[in-house]
Amino acid sequence: MSFSSYCRECATHFADQSMKNQHVSIVHHGITPPNPAISEDLFYCINSHVPQVRARTCPICLIHFADLGACIFHVDGNHPTRNSCSLLRPTKEAVIFEWERLVETVFPGAFSLIRKRFRIVQTSSNSDLQHIGLIN
Repeated sequence: MSFSSYCRECATHFADQSMKNQHVSIVHHGITPPNPAISEDLFYCINSHVPQVRARTCPICLIHFADLGACIFHVDGNHPTRNSCSLLRPTKEAVIFEWERLVETVFPGAFSLIRKRFRIVQTSSNSDLQHIGLIN
């Protein structure tokens, strides 16, 4: 695999650069998505083929996180799907769905636990701010 033949937005590897260019012109209206945020050498050094490593790697940027919670927080915050309202470029839902399936297979129950923990912290922070009168 070469990053020159990889579409970051679709998480798809193509046979060569010309196939990727054809894909970009049709699917992305000629606007080439940026390359992954890490180098190819680093991508191969982190043992990206191991499911436990892939589960903690952003499926879009290919950035690896030591902590699964940080990875989930990154994906949720930086790669919105078309269903959510955001100024960020929408990510293909299938890419996120496949990654979520992988995470749930490798770390069963991780999503519900991590997202619940995040909601508790967020709610606690909001109630503290309301208590001191900074928000309504």
